[in-house]
Amino acid sequence: MAYAGSRTMNVGTWLLPEDEGAFDLALHDTFPDAGWQCSQPGPLGLHPLHLHCSLANAMACGSRGVQAFLHLPIGASLPSTVTLADGVPLPDGPPIAAIMQLLRSTRRHDPGGTYCDHDARYRHPEGGPYFDAGRLATRWFVDEVGDSTHQVLLRQTRAVRSALTATTRPARIKDQNGRRLTGYRIGPAAQAMVETRGILLGRAGLQRFQLG
Repeated sequence: MAYAGSRTMNVGTWLLPEDEGAFDLALHDTFPDAGWQCSQPGPLGLHPLHLHCSLANAMACGSRGVQAFLHLPIGASLPSTVTLADGVPLPDGPPIAAIMQLLRSTRRHDPGGTYCDHDARYRHPEGGPYFDAGRLATRWFVDEVGDSTHQVLLRQTRAVRSALTATTRPARIKDQNGRRLTGYRIGPAAQAMVETRGILLGRAGLQRFQLG
């Protein structure tokens, strides 16, 4: 949701880890110093947070990665709550002005939307498996960051979205009534999985969609 005075990007995504990796490689072609912060479960401060050199490492840090964060501007200096993972150089850029979230798509089943991870050996119980959308999202307030930083954030956000666009395709989907939904992106591996297994796509709430 956009708020008055804010700049917002929110792109719904269906990605498998292979698709996340392709997106991250494209991102690093443009921003070699881009690092991803892991997200540990539990209250803030209970578990250490790390800056990783890759999206895959950030998602793998901890027991079950469901999201990772990109500090903006790229190469921004670390907050005190985040430390470096092994082999990651210390960023020395300006303070963080915005944070971009990549929320991972998840395979679930009804009822209750039980988390199914990305385990190829998993067998869905009866109840209708579906692939729930993730998102790539960020927001900042122009008055808070100042015009010069705002312009940097605009350029970098567009470049990150371009990396996503280059490694995914528009998700051509329709609901049970045949109505089409636009604005979502799907990775090649995710699309192949959905087509091969014939599972539905999901997003927030109870809506389910088919490719086509």
